[in-house]
Formats: sequence, structure tokens, C-alpha cells
Amino acid sequence: MKQRISIICTIVMMVLLVVGCGPTQTGTTGTTHQVTDGTGTVVTVANEPKRIVPIGTSTEDIVLSLVDPSRVAAIGTLPNNVPDAASKVEKHVKASAESLLSVQPDLVLIPNWMSPDAIGEMRNMQIPVYVYKTPTTVEEAKATIHEIAELLHASDESMIASMDADLKTVEDLANKHTGPRPVVAFYSQFGLNGGKGSTFDDMCKYMSIYNAPDLLGLPPRTPFGDERVIAMEPDYIFIPSYKGMDKTLASRYLDNPAFQNLSAVRENRVKPLPAAYLYTMNQHIGEAMLAIMHTVYPQLERNSHD
Repeated sequence: MKQRISIICTIVMMVLLVVGCGPTQTGTTGTTHQVTDGTGTVVTVANEPKRIVPIGTSTEDIVLSLVDPSRVAAIGTLPNNVPDAASKVEKHVKASAESLLSVQPDLVLIPNWMSPDAIGEMRNMQIPVYVYKTPTTVEEAKATIHEIAELLHASDESMIASMDADLKTVEDLANKHTGPRPVVAFYSQFGLNGGKGSTFDDMCKYMSIYNAPDLLGLPPRTPFGDERVIAMEPDYIFIPSYKGMDKTLASRYLDNPAFQNLSAVRENRVKPLPAAYLYTMNQHIGEAMLAIMHTVYPQLERNSHD
């Protein structure tokens, strides 16, 4: 009798344990699971998301290279580096709860530079938001690709292999340069970008280029005036190229009387590059570096064909 009671109690305990673990592993429907995002927040996501919304150019680049566009419910409105895949996504949204609710996403992927208030509003509306840490180095960009690939149960092997091949080309070109390193500055409509400790700063190390704000110890998005730009004396000024905005951004430097003695202005070295390249923090980072290097080291491009 005691043995039978003991067996029954054991069975009951096992059932309770299984029931108790269920929601943590698979959620309430058996079609979801819980993950911890880059902010330490536990997020319940679909086992195989089919209405994904990547927020930000870099996020779109990664997601649309990992999964079929049919699984992407919407993307943003800015240019990305995967136009063919992006053209297959009909819906375009803004990074707001109201806009996202219109496409009923089962997973929103968003970088942590987005406004915490906006992210909080999305979560308050029961939108499943996974926030990832914005990379600040090339190696962190690889880690971010892998993090998103695991979340989507996709393979990033070919993406990383292609990225590594581009980085090897960057290294080979950088090793060929024997003269002085140029000083470059990256500006946008928001002001100085790519300060000390930024992704662009790390890219400059790969390219054997001096990052102007790094030389002055300025962190990313530092407010600056004319005097600070003059103190940097950049050899090249890069501006993000958006359709119809290139001249507007360039005119801040080309038409500013205070900058007329800057070598970058005097020698026509205020250069637009595709915004999607300058802001890239993913598998296209090597391509972006090559585009920059072929601008500042044109002799390397000629030599590569010798």
C-alpha cells in the first residue's frame, strides 16, 4: 500500500513539473518560446516567425539575407544594401507602435540606439520586440549576424564567409599602402558621426586611415562647431548619399566661408557615399571599407590591376 502511494505521488510530482516548465520553454500555445534580448529583457517570440519586421538599414540587410522575403511583413523607408530582396516586401513602416500594429508582426528586430520610449510603447502594445546591441566593432558585427541568425533559425555561414573574404581584401590593400595615412571625417545631417569607439572608428583601423574625431578623442555624435572641424583638418569628408540630398549636405562644407582653407574643400574631397554603406554594421561592412579605400587610395585600385 505504501509503495503504491509512493508511486502515485512520484507520478503526480512529475506531471506538475512538466506542466510548470511548459510556459518557459514554449509559451502558452506551444508555438512560441522565450529568449533574452540584448537589453536583458525576456521576450516571447514565435518558434518560426513569419511576419518579421526589421527596423533600421543594417537590420534589413541581415534579415533579408537570412530568410525569404515572404517571411518579412514590412521594412523601413531608407535605402538598404539588398534592393532586390527589399523590392519583394510591399509594406513600409516607421519605428512606432501605431505603424507596426498595422502589419501585425510576430517579431520586430530593432537596434538599441532606438528611443527607449518608442521601444517601451511597442511592448506596451504587446508587440514582440527583440532589441539587439548595436555593434561598435567589426567583430561585434559578425556576432550580431550570428545572434539574429540563431533567433530566426537560419544559417549565416555563407554571409560570414563572404564578409571574411571582403575583410581579407581590405587587409591586402591596406598592406600595400606605404605613404602617409589620410585623415577622414564622417558627417551626416545629424552632425559628426563615427567618433572614437564607434563602428566607423574600428573600420578606419582596418583601412589604415585616421579617423578625425578619434585623433581629438571625440566620442560618437559629439556636438561640434566650425573651430572643431578646422582643428581636425580632415583630408576627406564623407557624407551619406540620399536621393536628392547630396548637394544639401555637401553645401554645409563647400559653401561655408570658414571651411574654404580646408584641404578637403579646397581640393574637392567632400565625397558622398551611399548612406547604406556609411551606416552599415553587418555583412556589407567590408564592401563599405573597399568603397572608402578606393576613394582615398585611388593608386591602390590602379595597382591592383597591374
